[in-house]
Amino acid sequence: MTPGSSFDDRLQDWLEDGPTDAPHEVLDTVLAAVPSIPQRRGAWRTPWRVLPMFGFARALAGVAIAVGLGTALFFVLRPTPGGVGGEASPSPSAAIVAPPTAIESPVATAPTPSPAATAPTPSPAATAAAPCDLANLEARITMWEGAAGHRIAHVELTNAGFEACVIQAKLRPQLVDGNRSILIDGAAPAAPNPLLAVAPGGVLKTLVQDGNYCGPAPVAPVSVAFVLADGSHVRAAPVSPTDATVPPCLGSGFKADIEMQPWAP
Repeated sequence: MTPGSSFDDRLQDWLEDGPTDAPHEVLDTVLAAVPSIPQRRGAWRTPWRVLPMFGFARALAGVAIAVGLGTALFFVLRPTPGGVGGEASPSPSAAIVAPPTAIESPVATAPTPSPAATAPTPSPAATAAAPCDLANLEARITMWEGAAGHRIAHVELTNAGFEACVIQAKLRPQLVDGNRSILIDGAAPAAPNPLLAVAPGGVLKTLVQDGNYCGPAPVAPVSVAFVLADGSHVRAAPVSPTDATVPPCLGSGFKADIEMQPWAP
């Protein structure tokens, strides 16, 4: 056997036996890659290997096929830069680094001023020029009525002056006789005790209740007086000049009492 024929025979044997002896994973990879390799066809699109191959030409074809398979295996099975079977890591130069964003410091703003405390709207009493003058006040009892051992006086107070004035809603009441002797003395008014405005010619009304008078017989006429804030007194005109009626005595061991309701228009 000549060297050429021996080489041809070995190559032919390798080509015939090699594909079946190669590892399965290699064969699968090569078989999957071979269809994607473009084949050059003749100008007249003649089928591949139409002409019979003999001798040395067949050997050259085998070598070409072997080289092609080896090249395909190299590109298919070569390790990637990121590791076997892994994706290639981007190079540091390819990474796009965003410029650092400047952190804006908060702008100091002046605190919003709180709304100024608004003063309460003055009432008509607060806008009056001055407290009522005793000389301009006229009080009178319009009627008496009795209830459960007590007497109740209906009293009217009129501002006879030419200007508005203010007076406390409650005053210190007293039951007095014709000699201005105090028969029953009331207590000072408790807080709150707002001021009331009285227009010129204006009238305020109240009820005064007294009870348990056990003293000597009064001198007519019996009436009601009011102690103002400055200590002065205004005495209500009696129902009649002869009225000397006082509340009944409910027991000397009990204290006499007198009180008024707040003035009201």
